[in-house]
Amino acid sequence: MRKLLYVLMAIALFACSESPKGFDSKIFLEKEVSDFIKLNPEWTKNVNTEADATEKFKHKMINLSNEPSFLTDFPLQLTAITDTIVSDQAVKMGVFKSFKDEARPKESLLNNLELEIRAIMPADQAAGLTIDKKYTLKGMLFKQGKRADVKFFHGAETPIYTLGKYTFWNIQTKGI
Repeated sequence: MRKLLYVLMAIALFACSESPKGFDSKIFLEKEVSDFIKLNPEWTKNVNTEADATEKFKHKMINLSNEPSFLTDFPLQLTAITDTIVSDQAVKMGVFKSFKDEARPKESLLNNLELEIRAIMPADQAAGLTIDKKYTLKGMLFKQGKRADVKFFHGAETPIYTLGKYTFWNIQTKGI
C-alpha cells in the first residue's frame, strides 16, 4: 500500500513539474536558447558549473549572429532613431530592443530574453517607423556583438538571458 502511495506521489510530482520553456518555438533565437538550456540543465541551478556554461553560451550567441535566421520572427520594439555616419555616409540608426509582454504564453522564453539591435537605414525608411512600435526585422549583420555583452542573470522570479548588442544593415521592418 505504501509503495503504491509513493508511486502515485511520484507521478503527481512529475506531472506538476514545470517543463522547460520554449521548446516548440518557431522563433529562431528562442528555440536556440531553449535548446541550450535543455543541453545544460544545471546551468541556472548549479553555481559550480554556471561560469563554464555561461562562457559556452556567450560563444554560441556570437556564432548564432552569423546565421541568416538570427532575427527571424523575433519581436523587437523601436526605442530610438538617431543620426550617424557610417562609411562617410549620413544614415539613421534605429535602436530596437526586446520587450516584455504579459500576453505571451507562460512557456515562452521571450520575456526572459534581452536583445538589442542597432539598425542602419536610410532617412526615408526611418521616417516611416514609429518609436515604441513593435516590429520584426530582417537584415544583414554589419557588426557582431561582443561576448562581454552576453550575460545570464538570476532574475527575481525567472532567469534573464541577455543575448547581446548587434548592428545590422539593409534592414527590412514588418510591424507587429
